[in-house]
Amino acid sequence: MKKRFLAFLMVTFLLCGCTSYERDESAGEVIQISLADMESMMKKGQEFTIAFTQSMCGYCEGFHELFENYRQNHHVVLYEVPLEREKEQPNVNRAIIQQYFPEFDKTPGIFYANGGKCIDSIHQSQRMTEELFDNWVKKHKLDKKVN
Repeated sequence: MKKRFLAFLMVTFLLCGCTSYERDESAGEVIQISLADMESMMKKGQEFTIAFTQSMCGYCEGFHELFENYRQNHHVVLYEVPLEREKEQPNVNRAIIQQYFPEFDKTPGIFYANGGKCIDSIHQSQRMTEELFDNWVKKHKLDKKVN
């Protein structure tokens, strides 16, 4: 019995200890960029979180409200591409986005990129909640404190 308990403690420590990190509780921010800027960031292999949005999108408005509250004490930098500001037709913009983020099919499209690749996305197939978004942030340590 004692051995099982010790084994349980070790597994718990390994699982929890390896995934914990110090979170930066300073305010995050939204930086609006263009599709050309996004392409440049991908080609440079930068690490970033990006949202493709539209002003007349109810789900985008909901995400904006959620992120505005969330970013007050989570240092997450979100690059946003407001698609209505792009000069190309929607089908051209979609093709550009899908070169880098193949899963993009609707707004808001929220992705994490690093090394010139799409690492992960958060889907709107379920109602976006702060808990869902926070779990995604923690998964990728997007609010990791930098010393």
